[in-house]
Amino acid sequence: MSRIKTNSFRQINLDDLQHIVFGDAVYNNNGEAYHPTVGDNLEPLLNYKLSKKYNLIYQNDGFDFACDFTPTKKESTDVLAKVISDHSDKKFMVIDHGRFDSFTLRQYKNCQVWDRKYLAPFYNWTHKGKRDPAVIKTNRDHWFTSILGRADVNRSNIFNWIVNNRLSLNNKVSYLCYGSETREINEYNDKQDNFIATGGDPALEKLIPYNNFENKDDIPLDNVGRISKDMPLYDCLFNIVVETHATKQSAFHTEKSLNTILYGHVPVIIGGEGSMKKLQDMGIIIPDYIKWSIWDDLPVQELNLSKIDVIKRQLHKLFSEHTINDIANDWHPYAVNNLKHFNNLEKMCSEEEKEICRWILTATHNISNPKYQRLYN
Repeated sequence: MSRIKTNSFRQINLDDLQHIVFGDAVYNNNGEAYHPTVGDNLEPLLNYKLSKKYNLIYQNDGFDFACDFTPTKKESTDVLAKVISDHSDKKFMVIDHGRFDSFTLRQYKNCQVWDRKYLAPFYNWTHKGKRDPAVIKTNRDHWFTSILGRADVNRSNIFNWIVNNRLSLNNKVSYLCYGSETREINEYNDKQDNFIATGGDPALEKLIPYNNFENKDDIPLDNVGRISKDMPLYDCLFNIVVETHATKQSAFHTEKSLNTILYGHVPVIIGGEGSMKKLQDMGIIIPDYIKWSIWDDLPVQELNLSKIDVIKRQLHKLFSEHTINDIANDWHPYAVNNLKHFNNLEKMCSEEEKEICRWILTATHNISNPKYQRLYN
């Protein structure tokens, strides 16, 4: 499986250790597949036969491959908690990348959890522009950019706010709003019915597809082309990202969040709870030009409060009280440092995996097994 460069702990094969992998299948260049135990929905584990003493549970993600998911963090946690509770005679080791409530799982004496920090599954989906810190500009011309993808009610919310407040006049905005049912076709034309607007103002939906900074002839409308493109966004300061699966509770970063680092932007991630802190845990410097810690742990959709409205108020205040380059000049050295850090991310992930391997081998009483010492030395 040459395509799988991460998850070195896959190589730990013991008579009393069972690997329980969830997510989608991974295919290598020869078309061979690594099939997980279950899909992204964990409910089949409730009836799964656990035949070994130790059970290692993790998602089928790596730097080359990322799995989307459908259940919420609570739903996934509830399933796994029941499995652990129903098998008190077994030992469980969970390697988590934001899919579970670690605190809940740790309440069971037969379960330990490793919260991964340096895994970025969408790393190789990021744009293919230069990774040289010299591309990061000191001065910026635009307060922000917002690259909105497939149709989403929260993206429509942000798009409507941008247009209604005339913020689209001096900032770089894109909302192609293509529908999920056509994204695998990779063939689009200019017909309006190829784009599906969701949850927006009907008057503003007439603007979609919308892009105010690129020649329309140069805009790839297929998913793969759009993902890999290096866009002219280095002159923007902030990047307002409405993440995929924002309502699923998990801090889930796709290439949209990771691209903020490559462009030298200040990230504003509208996603699952703790999305900003998750970037910070990865070692990315997250400034407090806006008080992101106030809203980062709030759900996107909650009765009586709106995470997105808090963000809008903070951004409006920032834009009205400061000039772009007052902040851009202060931010520049941190943006450069973030890019250097990001370029080193795979190495840091490898170092983390050495400790994960040591943990697994210690828990299974194999730390002195010469067969596996290469995994943590």
